[in-house]
Amino acid sequence: MTGNRHFTEGHSGDHGETNPGPYWQRMHRDWRFWVCAFLMAVALAVFVMSDNLAFIPRR
Repeated sequence: MTGNRHFTEGHSGDHGETNPGPYWQRMHRDWRFWVCAFLMAVALAVFVMSDNLAFIPRR
């Protein structure tokens, strides 16, 4: 017996794979994360600059 052949999710095997790490670290390299973060920032800016989405000015 040279080692455990049963690997849990997220661990690399003996066949040259690197350990990708947990998802919360990998997601920062995903383009979908950055698109969603940008769209949320735009939505927040529109909300703040429009006085809570009230496009008609108050008196």
